[in-house]
This record gives sequence, C-alpha cells and structure tokens, in this order.
Amino acid sequence: MRIDPLSATSLRIVPKFNTTELAYATGFIVKWNLSFYLITNWHVVTGRNADTGECLDKKYATTPNQIMIRFHKKGNLGSWVLIDIPLFDGDGHKTWREHPQGRAVDVVAIAISPEITSQIDPHALDLELAKADMIAIPALPISVIGYPLGISAGESWPIWKTGHIASDPDIDFQPGRPAFLIDATTRTGMSGSPVVLRLDSYSRSDGSQVIAGGIQTKFMGVYSGRVHMDSEIGSVWRPFVLYELFEGKLIFDEVTRRPPPRRLDDCPCGSKQRFKDCCGNLSGVAY
Repeated sequence: MRIDPLSATSLRIVPKFNTTELAYATGFIVKWNLSFYLITNWHVVTGRNADTGECLDKKYATTPNQIMIRFHKKGNLGSWVLIDIPLFDGDGHKTWREHPQGRAVDVVAIAISPEITSQIDPHALDLELAKADMIAIPALPISVIGYPLGISAGESWPIWKTGHIASDPDIDFQPGRPAFLIDATTRTGMSGSPVVLRLDSYSRSDGSQVIAGGIQTKFMGVYSGRVHMDSEIGSVWRPFVLYELFEGKLIFDEVTRRPPPRRLDDCPCGSKQRFKDCCGNLSGVAY
C-alpha cells in the first residue's frame, strides 16, 4: 500500500461530552523534547469561539470534556485504535497547553502519554519542514490535510483539500495575530489540520529558482477555520506559534518579525507583567 507520509500525520478528532459526540475536527502529532504532542485548535478542545468565547455547540449547548481520536495502531499501518483523551484532570485542570497569548492564538498542544504511545505509531509531522527554503507567495497552491464534515478516505485516512495562499504569509491578517489567509473550499471538521506547500518548481530565499527539482514540501502552519461562514477564506497560524507554545514565551527574531519591547514595558503576551519579568526574562535576552 502506497501512502503519502503526510497522510499519516493527520488524525480524526471527535470532541465529546461524556459519550455525546459534539463535532468533528482534525489534529496532528509533533515531537518536542522526546515527547509527543497532539496539535489542534483552542476552539476544538474548549468548544468555544476563540474570538467571542461563545459556545459552538448549538444542539446541546455544551462543551467537550474529552476528545476521541482514531490513532494508527502500533505496527500495523492501515489499522486504527480509538482512544479517548480527557480534557481535564481529576482536579478539573485543563490537560492542554496554550500559547502565551491564550485563546488569541487558536492553537493548543496535548501531551500524548507513554501509555498511549505504547499502543500507537505516532507518525509525527517534522517541524523542520517549516524551514524548507521555498518562498511562499500569494496565489501559490496549498493543501489542507484533514476531515471535512468528518469524512475520511477508507476507514480513517484524511482528505487533501487544495486551495491557494490568499494573503502574504509574512503579514498578520489581524494586528498581533500571526496567521495568514488561504482561499480553499474547507468545511467543518478541518479545524486543526496541517497546511503544506508542495511544489516541484519554486524560488529560494537567495533568489535562485528550482525548476522540476522533485517534490518539495514546506509546512505552512495550523488551519483554524473560515474567517466568515459565507466565504471560502480561512486562517492559518504560522509554524512559529508552536515553538512559542512549547517554550512558553513570545519569540522576537527575524522569523516572527516582532519588535522587542523595552524591558519595563508591558509584555506583549498580555500577562500584565513587565517584559523583563515575563517573556523577556524567559528568553534570557536583555532588550
């Protein structure tokens, strides 16, 4: 069986309240410091709109307390195992990690326990793909790899929906929110999908051109859904938000293009602390 490696990265998610299934979504696994994490959206695990806080479930008016995931069964590609992951521990604390800016960046990570990893093959998406030397510009084709309306190919393989980059990827489509826009016929269930640029001809950062150089892939970010239900325009969080999420701080460098504040300024993450005591302190860099 010939399977694209990226098809193995996306996983079908069903947010649930106890045994009641509330919606469909997508996630994918990454490896960070020798541990595996499931990446998806804040609104998937909370059941609330990341902008307004409004409950997304209109039928039951409830939010999830667990997510059901169909993982790849260990040692048997093409077989699956259903596992429920609680969203709160016994003390009622959330089990997911948020970005330093909280729900303003609609991306979370959930640690995959050793008990679960012993049963599955993680097929983690390589974050190094975000560093592929391919210049992404508007109108280039991109692929969103997920589960539109919960639909899968075969038992649980994801669907590749292809669209185009709709805004300059290095420009925040809203001030201070590091996401760009795509034009694609995505549907409910694709929130949390990985988004990739895949080409055989492209430009490099040094201005050189690669023509028919073989298929190359660049990880472009995490899909977060349409910005308006009457449009095909959706938002994609840029890859560096995952690094910020795991490091627990905002990053100020040539990739993020964030200008560092002065040490005594309020930290831009929104913590209401001074920068020197918050993200500036964690970075170990004095600005």
